Amino acid sequence: MQIFEGLMYLSTLVGLGVLIKFKTIKKEYAISILIVILTSFFIHIIIEDTRWQLIPLFVSTFLFVGLVSLSLTGFDKIKSFKIIRKSLLITSSVFTIMYMLIIFSFPVYDMVMPTGDYLIGTESFILTDPVREEAYATIDTNRKIKVQIWYPSDDVKGYDLVPWLEDGRIIAQGLASDMGLPEFILNHTEHIDSNAYQGAPISDELNSYPVVIISHGWRGFRNLHTDLAEELASQGYIAVSIDHTYGSVATVFSEDEVVYLNSDALPDRDSNNVFLTYANQLVSTYAGDISLTIDQLDLMNQRLIVSQFEEKLNLAEIGLLGHSTGAGAGVLVALNDTRIKAVFGMDAWVEPIDEIDVEKHLDVPSLFLRSEQWETGFNNTNLIDIVNQSNSTSYLYQINGTIHTDFSMAYMYSPLTKLLGLTGELDGDYLVPMLKEMIVGFFSEHLYNNQIIETNKFDERWNEVNKID
Repeated sequence: MQIFEGLMYLSTLVGLGVLIKFKTIKKEYAISILIVILTSFFIHIIIEDTRWQLIPLFVSTFLFVGLVSLSLTGFDKIKSFKIIRKSLLITSSVFTIMYMLIIFSFPVYDMVMPTGDYLIGTESFILTDPVREEAYATIDTNRKIKVQIWYPSDDVKGYDLVPWLEDGRIIAQGLASDMGLPEFILNHTEHIDSNAYQGAPISDELNSYPVVIISHGWRGFRNLHTDLAEELASQGYIAVSIDHTYGSVATVFSEDEVVYLNSDALPDRDSNNVFLTYANQLVSTYAGDISLTIDQLDLMNQRLIVSQFEEKLNLAEIGLLGHSTGAGAGVLVALNDTRIKAVFGMDAWVEPIDEIDVEKHLDVPSLFLRSEQWETGFNNTNLIDIVNQSNSTSYLYQINGTIHTDFSMAYMYSPLTKLLGLTGELDGDYLVPMLKEMIVGFFSEHLYNNQIIETNKFDERWNEVNKID
């Protein structure tokens, strides 16, 4: 709750309490409360973030202001004032309670602070593939994606914090619409600040930093894994998260160019007998985006694309981190691209990968997490084959008490997500540190050659984790 929003709420609450207990408020007290309420309201409107959750508070506040104003101007002498007073008090109280319930249900959370030693900078880039045509556009055009980079920094003074959702309300409303919710319902998330600073200088502590590319799932978006990206950056990695155009709820290239999810890219499995053909194309498209990103990072490293990342990207040490379709795409890239050094997949959707690719076998270390929700299903055939046939170390763990969306930042939307079945049984403040420790531990071992946790003993570290043999 913001300062002046809080003052407005507390003043209204106190005033209502006094009027409910006593018939009148002394004139000097009434005037003081009105001054505090109105001053708080106008300052809030000018300098603080106003959002839809505050509408009941505004209604309650101005009903109270109206009631007190009537009393001060002598309307309390008319016969019908008792009825008016009671009606306004009840209505104002109802709206105050409504405000409290809404604020509890849709709070503006603070992002969890990363645990590493580095401060964090961030920048975004639009990348266009010079070769691939866009498979999902209605007009002929080359494939275009947007990426955001988080990186270690030593000095963020004078640089602005960026929001969690860098593209703001467009993303919040795109997600709400995709979930079948009212478009405005998630607008509060545009007011959540991240822990990263726009354009801050990259740290000079090391000559270069390992790179971890993050790939979201179908109907996700790049900021759905900001918590993991920030953690990696704070630990000395350059994390690059991709918006997979047409597979993301919205990709914002400019104010005039926003590309929304193309639901036709992945039709319903039960109503389409060539579902896996569509699925293979989708995973292959995501994989192409990952390869494009690596190619463009290489150009940045050589300063053929102007940025501050010249020679700062250690492209000899590239890790892939993905969720669902994005994790499946990471596996597909790792099976075919020798530039990849390690793969971490969360509910990796590898079912659509062609058998000819699966049979190539992974040659790099890999670690897969499976939610309890995905314990059964078609996906496990390919997943277990990939793990068992790997030419390098490969582990598959299941985290009990989780569902597919737990491997995302769904916990940021509301404390009611568990009750509504949108997240699993484990609380976010328990699960997220677990995921961060696993991910940082895995990449530290394979990109920094520094073992800080035994990745083959995660099942001994947490009771909810089972190793799948």
